[in-house]
Amino acid sequence: MVKLDSAFADYDLYSDFYELVRQIPDGMVTTYGALARALGDVVAARACGYMLSINPDPVGTPCYKVVKSDGKVGKFTHPLGSEEKIRRLHDNGVSVENDAIVDFESRCFIDFKSDKPLERMKSEQEKMASMVSLSDDFNTEEIAAVDVSYDDNFGYGVMVIERAGKLEKRFTKMETRFPYIPGYLSYREFKFIRELTEDLSGLLLVDGNGYLHPRRIGLASFAGLMLDIPTIGIAKSLLLGRKEGDWIYIGDTRSAYVLDRKYFVSPGHRISLDSAVSLTETKFNGKYPELLKIAHKETVKLRNGLN
Repeated sequence: MVKLDSAFADYDLYSDFYELVRQIPDGMVTTYGALARALGDVVAARACGYMLSINPDPVGTPCYKVVKSDGKVGKFTHPLGSEEKIRRLHDNGVSVENDAIVDFESRCFIDFKSDKPLERMKSEQEKMASMVSLSDDFNTEEIAAVDVSYDDNFGYGVMVIERAGKLEKRFTKMETRFPYIPGYLSYREFKFIRELTEDLSGLLLVDGNGYLHPRRIGLASFAGLMLDIPTIGIAKSLLLGRKEGDWIYIGDTRSAYVLDRKYFVSPGHRISLDSAVSLTETKFNGKYPELLKIAHKETVKLRNGLN
């Protein structure tokens, strides 16, 4: 078994992000999109809003300086809401009229110093995608399923293994320093999968995409390649592609299968699309796999302190 490594497998994006916010000069503001571009991908704009909402140091990390792309003040996580945000902006030398920044274009700071970690992660994904195998190299004597649930600070991972008619459950809890960003789930969840799959020799079902990904390297493919294990991705939402009958196409390429009208099956690593579909249809009777359901329920119990 040949396992790979990633420089970003346990990356602290929160620290990078809060450092960017601290770069905003007095008398200036910025936008969620500008911060996302400084991280390396504008798709992270919503995640920037989330990280601001849980900012642990609102004095040292002035989240009130971040406004909407049209110059509107926007929301503020404070009992007084946007009223307090406007007060702090005024105290910092920024004028606000009708809930909008005065002279917004000249007040909007975008010259961040950043090594753009998401851009570097994207490059890593593109290199890894060419290494993924969609040829069948698996057995079903051992089938496992993994899922992770979160609160603001921690992730709760569970893997359920079916072997010889018996179930084994494995649990892990770790601090998480990477928000959910579409296309970058691997950098949030892989560390949980890596810890839970020690000595796993069978097929792994992953709550996420495999080949069905902007760079053809979703969480299932990423984890399968890194750990050199066969994987299938089963996602609950469609990240990209178009639906034609029971299939999802990316361009002219048949890339995933619609399971039970609402789930999306794509090959991860060491398995073909046809085999992934055949296995889910026959082994799980065309329904969302019970193993994944069990894994998810156990993550919720773990998160709630019931395990």
